[in-house]
Amino acid sequence: MKLQGKVILVTGASRGIGRLIAQELGKAGAKLALVARDREGLQQVCQSIGVDRTLPVAADLATLEGVRAAADAALAHFGRVDVLVNNAGMTNSYEFLHADPEALAKTVDVNFRAVVVLTRLIAEKMAEQHSGHIVNMASLAGVASLPGEATYSGTKAAIRLFTVALRKELAPHGIRLTEMVTGPVETDLGAQLEANRYVHGMFEASRKLGLLVNLKPERVARAVARAIEREQEVVVLPTRAWFLYLPFQGLTRTVSQILTPS
Repeated sequence: MKLQGKVILVTGASRGIGRLIAQELGKAGAKLALVARDREGLQQVCQSIGVDRTLPVAADLATLEGVRAAADAALAHFGRVDVLVNNAGMTNSYEFLHADPEALAKTVDVNFRAVVVLTRLIAEKMAEQHSGHIVNMASLAGVASLPGEATYSGTKAAIRLFTVALRKELAPHGIRLTEMVTGPVETDLGAQLEANRYVHGMFEASRKLGLLVNLKPERVARAVARAIEREQEVVVLPTRAWFLYLPFQGLTRTVSQILTPS
C-alpha cells in the first residue's frame, strides 16, 4: 500500500511510539486522524506534520463514548479511513495485590476493549469500500507472559489472538491485519513497566542472555509504516525475539488458519 493520500487513524498519538508513528506516516504523505486524551499534545503533533492534513481528536478510549467519538470524528472529517493503528496502551507499576481495581479495569478497557470496539466501527466502513488495513500493537508480554504485569500481559495476549482470529474473517472484505509484537521499548510506558521489580528482573536476565535488547521507538515507528506498505501479517521486534515468538505462537497460528474454512 502506498501511504500517499491515505487516511490513517492512530490512537495514543500524543506522545511516545504513537507520536513517532504519526510523524513517520505523515512523512510518507498520509492524512491523519490522531486520537489521545491530551489535546495540547495532539495539536503539537499535528503542527509537526501539517495542520492541513491532520485532525486532532481528544477522546478518552477508556469509555465507549470516547471510542465512538474517535471513529465518528475521523469518518466525518475525512469521509473514510484506510488504515487503523491501534496503538493506545497503558499500565500501572503496582504489583497485582496492591493495584487499584478501577485502575486494572481501565487498563483492560484501554488496551483491549477500545481496540475491539474501534476496530468494529472502522472495519464496517472499510468493508463498504472493500479495502483497509488494521495494525494492532501487541507485545512479547502477550507471548511469553510478563510476571508482575499480569493484567498488561493478558491484554496483549488478547490483542494477538483477536488479530489472528479476525484476519481470516475480514479477508473476504479486502481488509488486512498486522500484529506488531515488540519487546522492551525506550518510552515512558516502557519505563513504567520496568519499574515493577518482577519485570525489571526478567528484562535484565533476558538482556544478559541476549534474548532481548531495548528498542528505540523510532525503529518501531518505521516498522509500522513498512508493515502497512508491505502488507505484513506479523512483525516481531527485535528480530532475535522470533526465537521466543515462534514456539509459542507459530504452530497454533498455522493450525487455526488451516482448520478454519474459507
